[in-house]
Amino acid sequence: MPVGARVSGLLWPATFGIAAAYIVLFLIKLPHNIAALGWSPSVASAYVMPETLVNTGTGGHTVMGSSPQWVSLWFGLLTAKLPLHRELWDIAPTLDLLATALIVGWSVVRLASRRAAVLATLIVLVASPLALTFLMAPFSHNTVYPCTALLGAYLIWLARADARRRIVAFAVPPVLGVVVGACVSSDLLLDATAVIPLGLAALFALVQRGRRPKIVALSALTTAAVSVPVAKLTSSIMLNDGFITVRAPVHFAALSELPARAELLFRGLKVLFNGYLGGPEARGTLYPELGLLSDVVMAAALLTLVVVGTLTCIGLIRAVLSKASVQTPTQLTRSLYIVYWVGAAAIPCVGFWLAGEGPQTLHESYYMTSVFAAAAVIPLLLSARTSLRLLIPAGAACFFFAGFVGLTNDYVNITTTLAGQGREVVRLAEANHVQAGYTNFGDASGITWASHYRVVVRPIAECENPGGVNLCPGFQAYVPAWYVPQARPSFLLVDQAGIEIQSLPEGLGKPLASYSFGSMQMYIYPYDIASRLG
Repeated sequence: MPVGARVSGLLWPATFGIAAAYIVLFLIKLPHNIAALGWSPSVASAYVMPETLVNTGTGGHTVMGSSPQWVSLWFGLLTAKLPLHRELWDIAPTLDLLATALIVGWSVVRLASRRAAVLATLIVLVASPLALTFLMAPFSHNTVYPCTALLGAYLIWLARADARRRIVAFAVPPVLGVVVGACVSSDLLLDATAVIPLGLAALFALVQRGRRPKIVALSALTTAAVSVPVAKLTSSIMLNDGFITVRAPVHFAALSELPARAELLFRGLKVLFNGYLGGPEARGTLYPELGLLSDVVMAAALLTLVVVGTLTCIGLIRAVLSKASVQTPTQLTRSLYIVYWVGAAAIPCVGFWLAGEGPQTLHESYYMTSVFAAAAVIPLLLSARTSLRLLIPAGAACFFFAGFVGLTNDYVNITTTLAGQGREVVRLAEANHVQAGYTNFGDASGITWASHYRVVVRPIAECENPGGVNLCPGFQAYVPAWYVPQARPSFLLVDQAGIEIQSLPEGLGKPLASYSFGSMQMYIYPYDIASRLG
């Protein structure tokens, strides 16, 4: 037996075995991780807001985040009255990830072998544990990823249009455009990850010779074109219904800022490919080496995307310029699919580099499609007749193993330090017979949701208020009905590790009791603090 065949016979079972071990561990830890992530404001806000809107109404203009996330809100409003809605909401983002993986796998099996499709599906599923902190969160672009994968599959569906009924061929593009438009209005990131790459692939198809590429191009462009007015109409309807968004602090970087932005992007990509294991948070003696290996895998994967994408574009251009060279339907489908996914990886990265939201925040969720693009494209290379193709399962095995190690050491919970102090808040509130409280955005909804409403804490922020205390309702993700004063005692949490409130403001009067624990100070008052907000 050739050496390559023997290596392959050992490598593939090992690769799939490591992935299976990760999935088993993920399922075992799923309840614990869902409970832990419930302390996060990005998770909890998506839950407490629809519950309020369904049960008590808005009371004014409901303020969303910089990304409105209408789809997540609609899902919450439609299901808030179901008996097990809390459990459904907890698992829904993970089901979104599963849907993304299955769509990518379906796409790859249409272009390559079943083994390649299984590998593609697993690369999406076996995510970096730090990426799980937003992949399992409802307000963290969770509608972007399945929609991006769906449009990649849509390109394949368009290009493989043999014997399709005319009514289906003409009806699907505009109908899908409506769906995409609603999702774009929910999250503009989808423009960078899906709509623009779809338009790019359509333009390549449009200039190819033959009738089939023209149909593919016009259908894809129809979908993209319909999505634009639908997105604007959806946003207008939601605005008229009393929902507003916060402007994101985005600005184009000056030339002097680009090196720092590039470093920030590199650090974020390291998180997505498990390179963080070799960073300051390393928890094991072999972690620096494992982190370095993950960096090598990341560099190889991204370089492969660049090379394959470049060669594919050259092939499409050559087919246009050379009269003797015309791509077959299979080649065209594969080429357009690769162009789409390489664009879905490159455009968000370039956008973050040129116009990120600040010099410190990694925002890995913005360019998570880099990993999904690697899953969608690199397994296609397994058909190459060279022993180098064995580097693909080898790299995947390293990626899977690093993810397993991170999951074993609870890296999912690296951002959930609020949980310990939050439990103390609940204990002290119950001991003092007070349920309502106010604090900064980073703590409020997490304590409310994770405590199962044993205490109800609402976000507030410092502001100028000549008629009362220098405090106002939180700057994002809040419902005005939360701040209707009631005849009840309340408490204020001051968190020195927070952003909006780091010290006790003047004008609240003498508290009934005060406590200090961790980075927090808790002050209990005989009245509702909402009555003094600006």
